[in-house]
Amino acid sequence: MNRSVLPQADPETGSVWILTAQIKKLGPNITLWAPHLDDPEALPFRHHDTILGESRLGPSPMTLVENPRILSGEERPTLPEYRFIRRLSAEDTPRLKTLAEREAGMLSFVRERAAVRSLPMIFVDAVGNFAANDFLLYYTAEGRVDFRELLKDIHGRYRGRVELRQISPREHTSLLDGLGACGKTLCCSSFLKSFRTISTKMAREADTEPNSLRSTGMCGRLKCCLTFEGGASGEESGGGSCCSKKSRKEEWVPVSPPAGAALPETPSRGAGRSPDNRYRKDSRSRG
Repeated sequence: MNRSVLPQADPETGSVWILTAQIKKLGPNITLWAPHLDDPEALPFRHHDTILGESRLGPSPMTLVENPRILSGEERPTLPEYRFIRRLSAEDTPRLKTLAEREAGMLSFVRERAAVRSLPMIFVDAVGNFAANDFLLYYTAEGRVDFRELLKDIHGRYRGRVELRQISPREHTSLLDGLGACGKTLCCSSFLKSFRTISTKMAREADTEPNSLRSTGMCGRLKCCLTFEGGASGEESGGGSCCSKKSRKEEWVPVSPPAGAALPETPSRGAGRSPDNRYRKDSRSRG
């Protein structure tokens, strides 16, 4: 039996694998399903496995970015939209190499044509399907860009469907990766799967200035970790924000003396001075 391909099973009654993958570890997560069989020869799915799965571009090579999980028919309401096809093997290496060359060539061509047409676009990467006939180009820009003439240049050289998708500065930074001010890997490139709206009110609640470098991340926007302050989001993240001062404040708890204990006498004002203060200059006026 070919261990790279799972045999077909009835997904309505049996258990299924729920897989979370990304194409070239870029863009949004893609959720797929695969039948789960009690077969000792069937290989289980693991984190970082390379597979061939369905996507909006068609069958595409992907990498599992999360630990797979098994769900029974009672635990899931419906199946995900996309389906697992098979695992990638050494026989697919020539096709993957051809796809990588086409992606690199298209990315270089698009960057050149954008510079010639003086378009304020920074192209991050190109993603294609397994057949190398449909591509998705990720770019970042300050605002909306009219790239209709650029599309004419692309379709004049490449056949197939080519889509341009603008990503935000936060998404761009998550692709670059790096270390934050806390010394850990950036939240956006390590575990965040979506980006929430961050307001200046969150920065004020964290005792930071909204316009200061302390509250600004590598993307030039307010740090994503500001959303971890308080509420359920902070509990799910496993800690507070690295920008927060609240987590470092000490809380002083008043201690009451035990019942019946004698309180120390308070010396009267002007009584004997401490020996440590005998050489201090008296600030009172001398008459």
